[in-house]
Amino acid sequence: MHIPDGMLDTKTWVTAWVGSAGALGYAAKRARAALTDSKVVLMAVLAALIFALQMLNFPVAGGTSGHFAGGAAAAILLGPWQALLVMAGVLGVQALFFADGGITAFGANVVNMGIVAVFVGWSLYKALAGREPSASRRSIAAFVAAWAGCFTAALAAALELWISGRAPLVAVVGAMGFWHAIIGVGEGLITAGLVAYLARTRPEILEADKPTAPAQVRPVAVTLGVVAFVAAGLSFLASSHPDGLEYVYFEQGIGKEFAERVLLKSPMPDYVLPGVPNETLAGVLAGIVGVIVTGAILYGAARTLAARRQAA
Repeated sequence: MHIPDGMLDTKTWVTAWVGSAGALGYAAKRARAALTDSKVVLMAVLAALIFALQMLNFPVAGGTSGHFAGGAAAAILLGPWQALLVMAGVLGVQALFFADGGITAFGANVVNMGIVAVFVGWSLYKALAGREPSASRRSIAAFVAAWAGCFTAALAAALELWISGRAPLVAVVGAMGFWHAIIGVGEGLITAGLVAYLARTRPEILEADKPTAPAQVRPVAVTLGVVAFVAAGLSFLASSHPDGLEYVYFEQGIGKEFAERVLLKSPMPDYVLPGVPNETLAGVLAGIVGVIVTGAILYGAARTLAARRQAA
């Protein structure tokens, strides 16, 4: 669902950049007030995990694929403000290092996969889970929240393409909505599985608005970190079919002439490490580098925010 450079007209991407920058600034202020050492670690590990899982495209139908986005999952574990920062960090690494999502479109991608997916997912999860949810109720709420977050993020992207004059409203909303209604099932299952694991092992982590002790987070952080590296190592198994957005604008010809513009040369475009002759190994190594870089950047950013809170 990453919008590339050239797909949005100037008024749309500038507006999205301004709006997302304001939202991220406010999110940083809100997140800083609740940042503990445990949350710093969890933000870094979850960002690395989301990055890795986004590499694993799964086949859907009709020659298209989907991938986990992670906005709702991040919100459930961290709360919406910290989750928004995590999603922005992941999207920034993808755009800068891997040419996945455009530089001009970064603001729009933050709006879609960050603001929309995070807050739709968070709101639905809190409403459906209730105050004292059982493990099964948590999982069901997580599935619905993640599906809705994925679906509404896709509709937001479709509206941006329409506002930019790249596609007719009915065609782009219908196509994006159809494919992401299906892709959202995968998003929901992965999110529900993660929540079910935490509900069974460390349910206190699912109380995002409450402080969590380091001892409670450590085993979860280790587990999720291992899963992130394993997922990156298995990235060669990802479906080669275009994802939902790519299918819409390439296979159906919506805005195809705009989607090939690249403003910044990334060091590892298409998740391939240059200089490695074996294509599979080059992809795996790029994924591992991405996991490390994403985790390190989010850890540094979150640690800096936490330090400012302590100094205030």
